[in-house]
Amino acid sequence: MLKRIIGLLFPPCPPAPHAFLKATGSKIIVDVQDCTIITSSFYEESAGNDGLEVHILDGLVSYRTGDFQEREICYLSCVYQTAQHTHMEMLSPYIYKDRMTVNFLLERHKQISIYLNPVDCREYYFDLEFMNV
Repeated sequence: MLKRIIGLLFPPCPPAPHAFLKATGSKIIVDVQDCTIITSSFYEESAGNDGLEVHILDGLVSYRTGDFQEREICYLSCVYQTAQHTHMEMLSPYIYKDRMTVNFLLERHKQISIYLNPVDCREYYFDLEFMNV
């Protein structure tokens, strides 16, 4: 019951900060060949460890349990030429998939939609919903 309540209070995927641009922004389409996949690493607690209650009690006595594993994380870098003929590099939010999976999904999709704020081109939103297959 406690896990369900915490899951409702803190959803696993918070909304993207600039997702409103999908309705209000200017849409540009970028070919996948114009994007670069950049990888990084993060550490995640292994699945199958004790429940949340055990972690809370362990945290109270400063006892750390569980194994952590390194996972690969990616994001995209795309260069866009603005109307003022300046080049602007746009970085996508993190994609919690490995490089090969991201590359496969990009090759399958061929193009990415990016929504720009017409007032401030530094605000943009990558439409990466096709990655959640």
